[in-house]
Amino acid sequence: MAEGLNVVATGRKFLFFVLLAGVGAFVAALTPARAGTASGSILVRDALATPPIETVVSAEQLEALQPHAIVTRTEFTDGEIRFEGPLVTDLLKLVGNRGWTLARLTAANDYAIDIPITDFQAYGVILARRMDGRELSRRDKGPHWLMYPLDDFEELQDPVYNNRLIWQVVKIELR
Repeated sequence: MAEGLNVVATGRKFLFFVLLAGVGAFVAALTPARAGTASGSILVRDALATPPIETVVSAEQLEALQPHAIVTRTEFTDGEIRFEGPLVTDLLKLVGNRGWTLARLTAANDYAIDIPITDFQAYGVILARRMDGRELSRRDKGPHWLMYPLDDFEELQDPVYNNRLIWQVVKIELR
């Protein structure tokens, strides 16, 4: 008799775990994928729209934008480095360019920084995807590293701009 109860208990445990796995799969299917993770996409949120509009810009769309180069030194690299990627202003045009004044960029680790849109226009800031010809990996602060031409403008020598060199960008909220 005890043997029969043991089989029933084992069957119930198995059924419980099967149901638990099914619920987990169902919840995962309902949860939107996080943009910017392994895919190299960036979630762009227009906070001025009513209701706010979220657009996932794919790695392919970013790659299709005209690449620009910045050759500069940073506190995070050795010597002069050539960074390549699309202008942030071109990305803004891609998603609508609605007269925003501030962008909050968020990294994969949830670090966030507010940057005036005027910076992107005044300094030709890029979302670097390559460094010295190599595609940026997570280990290299990629796949997207916001880069200013630090060596080209004396005012960019201020630590404020160094703090704006956010890497592993996964989200841009526009206000």
